Amino acid sequence: MLKRRAAFTLIELMVVVAIVVILARIALVQYYGALEKARSAEAYSVLADIASAETGYYTEYDAYTTTWSNLDRYNSAPPSSNFNFATALSNVASGYVQAIATTGTVDYYMCVSGGKKSAGSAPTCP
Repeated sequence: MLKRRAAFTLIELMVVVAIVVILARIALVQYYGALEKARSAEAYSVLADIASAETGYYTEYDAYTTTWSNLDRYNSAPPSSNFNFATALSNVASGYVQAIATTGTVDYYMCVSGGKKSAGSAPTCP
């Protein structure tokens, strides 16, 4: 009788462990989705600010800047643990600013003119 009860206890324990593993996997998927959402929010927020500064520079000089220090808000690229930011200086012909992922997997883009957003690949900007 004791061996039979031990076998049932072992089976119950295995079922509980399986349920915990399934719930942990679901939680991790949700966590990584929320993490990428937060990264995209950071990227688009900074890109909008850079695009605004680029627009101001373009309005004054009729060209995009070639250095960060020419933008009124920056002396260098904005600091971020998730992205390296590139202004229109490296994408002048295309007219977009870029957040290059250093963590995560997705690069984000924003057109300087019009604010069109794109993730993963560069947009076609006006």
